[in-house]
Amino acid sequence: MTENRPHIEISKLEPGTGLDDCFMIRRKVFIDEQHVSEEEEMDGLDDRADQYLVHVDGRPAATARVRYPDGTKGKVERVAVLREFRGLGLGQKIMEKIIEDISDRHGIKEILLAAQTRVTGFYEKLGFTAYGEEFLDANIPHFWMTRPPLAK
Repeated sequence: MTENRPHIEISKLEPGTGLDDCFMIRRKVFIDEQHVSEEEEMDGLDDRADQYLVHVDGRPAATARVRYPDGTKGKVERVAVLREFRGLGLGQKIMEKIIEDISDRHGIKEILLAAQTRVTGFYEKLGFTAYGEEFLDANIPHFWMTRPPLAK
């Protein structure tokens, strides 16, 4: 018996394209599920970020963005997986792609993110280490996390 596995495709979007799907996912996850205000979620920084979108069998399923606040850091933000696609490993897959892409950029010395406290273990499995004090972002507890880029 053969198991039907979903077709998973991860894309780094061209600037200004595909954002409607990214925004739809972020609205459902952050605004609807987690009650983050629209003003906080839609912060106006998307045009200065690399956007990633995951499709499962052609349907938008997960997203994330990466900004480069200076020439030495890649900052991962807005990692979100739609509820109906959770459990497929999409978070890990998109993060592995992002870590690889950031590591390919010249001069990057650190990959960082602000992780919701409840998912720090997920990021630790990807090589991130929490630092500093827990803080609130959008009324949700977070920790800063960091890791070095992949050795190339």
